[in-house]
Amino acid sequence: MDTRLLLAQNVPPAPGREPGVVQPHPGPPAGSAPAAEPPGGGMWVMLLMVVPLLLFMFWSTRSAQKKQEKTLTGLAKGDRVILQGGLVGKFLEMNERFAKVEIAPGTKVDVLRTSILGKDNPETQAAAEKR
Repeated sequence: MDTRLLLAQNVPPAPGREPGVVQPHPGPPAGSAPAAEPPGGGMWVMLLMVVPLLLFMFWSTRSAQKKQEKTLTGLAKGDRVILQGGLVGKFLEMNERFAKVEIAPGTKVDVLRTSILGKDNPETQAAAEKR
């Protein structure tokens, strides 16, 4: 500790110590061994916290992918679909990567398969109106 700091604070020295003299911190008693920590002790706690989080993230991503695939396989030509950007259109066709959607009469666009949220049915319309 800096003596200037002690003088600036006007703190009286502890009983039995001279003012302005900094004494070193006493170490462990002579002949005693330092306390041994088990190797990797802190790592187990970290693993117990991280592994369940990673498993949950993997499980939730996988279930979302399954739900998206189920939604896409249930689409038929002419279904009214909602896209991620908020557009609503008529589903026309789908290939491996893209889907063709008609967003206005005569306006057909190719969108990524993953951008299709699902069918626009009365349940989704009611949920949108509640917001």
